[in-house]
Amino acid sequence: MKKASYFIPAVLYYLLIFIVSSQNYDSPLLGHGLDKAAHFVEFSLLGFFLSLGYFNTFSFPPGIKAFLVFITGLPLGILDELHQNFVPGRTSAASDVMADAAGIIAGVLVYLFFAKMKKRPPESGAA
Repeated sequence: MKKASYFIPAVLYYLLIFIVSSQNYDSPLLGHGLDKAAHFVEFSLLGFFLSLGYFNTFSFPPGIKAFLVFITGLPLGILDELHQNFVPGRTSAASDVMADAAGIIAGVLVYLFFAKMKKRPPESGAA
């Protein structure tokens, strides 16, 4: 059960994505390409949280874990876009899914960077 708890941040964060995607808001800033940046950042966090779950739960090789993050995160991005079709005032776009996919990959890379930094032995301060 403890290992499954590593997925709690990803589940809660996707719930937040779903809630925010359910809102009808009109922002002129997001219409100028910043919406793709927002999707990228939003799904980078999801990719990081999914990595937290997969990399701390399973004993597969790192490449398999990264692939699992991607094949879990991408359908969630697609689901988010499909969901927006049913929200008045919201639309979905394939380019948003592409930004989501890029964000998921970035989230995995950020997770791997921090995991590598954590494993690095501390440098000695003696000179």
